[in-house]
Amino acid sequence: MENIGERVRHIRKLHNLNQKSSSNAINISQGHLSEIEKNICKPSAETLISLSQIFNPNLNWLLLGEGEQFKE
Repeated sequence: MENIGERVRHIRKLHNLNQKSSSNAINISQGHLSEIEKNICKPSAETLISLSQIFNPNLNWLLLGEGEQFKE
C-alpha cells in the first residue's frame, strides 16, 4: 500500500465494514472518509486516534507504511 488512504481502506475492509459503518465508528462523515481513502485529504490527528482505538492498527504502519500492520 503506497499511501495512507489505501491503508485506511485496507483496515476498513479487513473488518468487513462499509464506509458508512466505519465513518460512524470513527465519528467522521462518509464523504470525508471517502476523501481520505482516495488520498484527496489526510486524516486529522483525532481521526487517527479514533482509528487506533477502534481498529488497533500500528500507527507507524498506518502513517508511514512501515512495521507491522497491527499493534501486539
